[in-house]
Amino acid sequence: MPQLLANEKELNSFVEKASQEKPNAKDGLGSTEIIRSFLERNTKELGLPLSESSDAAVLFYDSVFADVAKEKDGVELEKEDLAKLMKDILEKMAEQLELNPVYQEFA
Repeated sequence: MPQLLANEKELNSFVEKASQEKPNAKDGLGSTEIIRSFLERNTKELGLPLSESSDAAVLFYDSVFADVAKEKDGVELEKEDLAKLMKDILEKMAEQLELNPVYQEFA
């Protein structure tokens, strides 16, 4: 994930993909929920733990998004703000994983 954060072009590509999901999202879903859903579906590509793989993974996602939700929950964001929010979320995830790695088994 640090490589993604350092590579602006690749990061922008992910933001673009996430922002394309916005029109298809259920009504009432805020930007944070759309981003969380997108990240949980793209865990392998991003090097994130699978959200349903363990209690630790669930707690990881919940803790990262709890902080963000307090600030941005239910807010409709434009593409530029969505990009900043996604980058902030990915940075928080990288920090959390560095401090508390989430281990999982691969079958």
